Amino acid sequence: MIKLLQLMFQGLSLGMVYSLIALGFVLVFKGTGVFNFAHGDFVMGAAYIVVAVSTSQPWGVAVLVALAVLVALALVVERLVLRKMVGEPLFAVVMVTLGLAIMVRAVVTMIWGYNDKGFADPIGPGVWEPVNNLVLPHTGLWTIGVSVVLLTALWFFYQRTPAGLALRATAAHQEAAMAQGIDVRRMFALSWAIAGVLATAGGIFLGAFPRQVGLQMGFIALNALPAIIIGGFDSLQGAVIGGVTVGMLQVLASGYLADYGGGRLQDVAPYVVMLLVLLVRPYGLFGTREIERV
Repeated sequence: MIKLLQLMFQGLSLGMVYSLIALGFVLVFKGTGVFNFAHGDFVMGAAYIVVAVSTSQPWGVAVLVALAVLVALALVVERLVLRKMVGEPLFAVVMVTLGLAIMVRAVVTMIWGYNDKGFADPIGPGVWEPVNNLVLPHTGLWTIGVSVVLLTALWFFYQRTPAGLALRATAAHQEAAMAQGIDVRRMFALSWAIAGVLATAGGIFLGAFPRQVGLQMGFIALNALPAIIIGGFDSLQGAVIGGVTVGMLQVLASGYLADYGGGRLQDVAPYVVMLLVLLVRPYGLFGTREIERV
């Protein structure tokens, strides 16, 4: 029982990180219709910036610098690159975001090289042991707590603020939003900016788990893809539930199925569940079902 609780806690903390990353994907897709394949590399870049700045500045300053850089990068990409791709074929837009991912990875390697970097955070490696043999790392507790705060703030923003309502209206129907006087282009930029904030948070928490950052983080962040598909491409709540589901599946599989499949079943389990969900609901658990009339 203790082992199950331990694994569930680890799965929840990892799942919350995936939820933040998945939300970044979904916000951009829902708000602009673009699936940003470079988002995983944005997550990696944010973690590297925190590591670099924290060597000479307080950790809080490093986080603020990473936030500023990622938000600025997101706005520049939206304004100077993807806004010019409006009306272009979907394949061209996808290739542009893949090109951005390669560029971000190249810049990171030019500045910091290929070796992993140690990730120091103010939380430290301490643990809390509420009962005998149940060890809860402080990093996991902070990850869950801060993620819940961020998700609550995002929910409040979308449901209770004029800008959030404008974003929802733009995502629902761009032409109708423009008819109501909403600046759709500004909403596009806002979606990308929020995705930059979520990429920064995801990068910080993803780096805090092994207490190091490396180029593999961009690929690890793509574990949010099955979370998005399970929850639904255009569903914010689906991104959160899908992220927690993938985190739980990976940790439980690594804990109970490590002796099978070469010890890599935790990488396969989310995709198996994803395929099962697609067989039943091709648009995801909470995605919008599209109906075409002919």
